[in-house]
Amino acid sequence: MEEHGILSRFAWKAVTIMTNPDLSWISGRLHPDDLRALEGVIVHLSGQRSITLPQLLASWKHHVEKLEADLSLPSSDRSVWGAHDLVAALVLRDFIQDGLGALDVALRSKFEILLSEIDSLFISFTEPDDLLRVEKVDARPGSEREWWWKRIPVTGPAREEVILYSGLN
Repeated sequence: MEEHGILSRFAWKAVTIMTNPDLSWISGRLHPDDLRALEGVIVHLSGQRSITLPQLLASWKHHVEKLEADLSLPSSDRSVWGAHDLVAALVLRDFIQDGLGALDVALRSKFEILLSEIDSLFISFTEPDDLLRVEKVDARPGSEREWWWKRIPVTGPAREEVILYSGLN
């Protein structure tokens, strides 16, 4: 029997409800033909749920911006996002990576320009997680994870919860 951490279940719920994000940031930066082609790339989240690559990108952007906005807020603020929200964001980034394989070289290049902006923002408020605390909190079995799983916010409620739930200081 496989064991899954409790936060993984919450993270999955958070991922699956972000299916109607604002696409204006993406549509304002791509040619309409490119956007249509990207909308044709469907990434399956589960047997019953799927989402387009632009929706995933907008969701990743939303999650990263929210996590950054919460850095200076106290853990007692009921609006802040915590460890499970960070895990949900990273799961979204995994799904984006899965969808990249469906793109031709030219479209992938255009998409990766947008993706790199969000990735850079994420990097700007995180630091290397040498103890792999975030992976420990997620607790899903799996193979080698990508770079985004090896980063932790430098401060804030999400970091505090990751440290608490991982059991690693």
